[in-house]
Amino acid sequence: MEHVRTEYPDFVNRVLDDEGNLQRFVNIFLDDEDVRFLGGLDTELEEGQIVSIVPAVAGGYT
Repeated sequence: MEHVRTEYPDFVNRVLDDEGNLQRFVNIFLDDEDVRFLGGLDTELEEGQIVSIVPAVAGGYT
């Protein structure tokens, strides 16, 4: 995330809260695994892995 912060500081400010934690409405996946169940934002990446940053979407039937 530090590399992303250097390249895209405004983006990171929307993804992380003031304490540097992942916002509740943002999900980050490493391949198909939620990083919250791995090492969080400290999860190390290996070459070839895919990182997906996905906003949570809520809605319903009205």
